Amino acid sequence: MSEIELQRRLLGDSVRNNALHAALAKLIKPGVTTVADLGAGTGFLSFLARQLGAKSCDLYEYSGTLELARTLARANKLSGLRFVHAHSGEVSNPARVDLVVAEILGNFALEEQLLETLNDARRFLKPGGTLLPCGLRQFVAPVVQPRLQREIDIWSQVGFDVDLSAARETSLNNMYVKTVRSADLAGGDSARQWDRIEFKASGKLPSSRRGATVEWTFGADAPATIHGLALWWIAELAPGISLSTAPDAALTHWEQIYLPMLEPLAAKAGDTLDVELRSDTATDVRLRWTTRLRRGAKVLIELKQDSFRGRL
Repeated sequence: MSEIELQRRLLGDSVRNNALHAALAKLIKPGVTTVADLGAGTGFLSFLARQLGAKSCDLYEYSGTLELARTLARANKLSGLRFVHAHSGEVSNPARVDLVVAEILGNFALEEQLLETLNDARRFLKPGGTLLPCGLRQFVAPVVQPRLQREIDIWSQVGFDVDLSAARETSLNNMYVKTVRSADLAGGDSARQWDRIEFKASGKLPSSRRGATVEWTFGADAPATIHGLALWWIAELAPGISLSTAPDAALTHWEQIYLPMLEPLAAKAGDTLDVELRSDTATDVRLRWTTRLRRGAKVLIELKQDSFRGRL
């Protein structure tokens, strides 16, 4: 995807834009607040901040989009902007500000090094400064409709008497960006929070290695066949203002993540599904998911998958 196409998608997302504008309005004290925009792109968020009364904005961007941001700033007669052609992590002794903005959320929330960027962003803050976003929650739910799995698991249908099982296994050890519908999920409130991060100006830094185990027990009236897992997130931008990629939330340019399974799990009444999720974004994005179907204390089946095994 070209850089301008990425920016077109971002700026065409009114749900995103309205939420970020509301968060900036809540956090900016006109004439006082100074801002650093990490991964500034076209400069849109800095432009909003200046319109809302921010005293100044520093725009950090390592791509050629920074020149477009300069052009747009001139076209909009915006001053009080300082343009820095660099990745924020490469900047030594940065100017300290009151508010750091880093909207680098991915379909898988942490895939663009949001966590590592915001950890490093403490260097940019004055004492008592604020980070935006200030929190993130990640969710998982079992997918009980087969449509997404069928789109991916095509290997046995190719035919011509060719064994493609090795390619199938590689394929099924991947994360897929898909539109997950509420109807694809197990009934009731099937979402489980598997991760929560608070982005603060001080205190212990959250680790790039995240993980948890969650479970579901299927009732007498709700047996199910589990084909995969759906992931989504809710980002807290400012107190009381959030963005969500939940299947039942307002549509954004983001989609959900679908994690396929190596084989469907047929859960009967009383069975329990355990899901262990482990992510590591320190240097590259790695996600591991282990699913276990239990009947009482007995593990009926265990499937272990790893996005690193899906790379070629």
